[in-house]
Amino acid sequence: MCESNVYLRKNNDEKLIMENVAAVTPVGKDTFLLKGLLGESMKVKAIIEDINLMGHKITLKAL
Repeated sequence: MCESNVYLRKNNDEKLIMENVAAVTPVGKDTFLLKGLLGESMKVKAIIEDINLMGHKITLKAL
């Protein structure tokens, strides 16, 4: 499987915001739509800080 967990970093604190993310789609300036494996979705206002495909981890930085 190719899903990743998405973490949001704010003030050097990192928090898991969504597991098993199958797609990350830009939907506006600094806004992304996260789509989960089971159909769940979430919009996040942030910038991409790191994408680690081997570690299945995406880190976003809160604005």
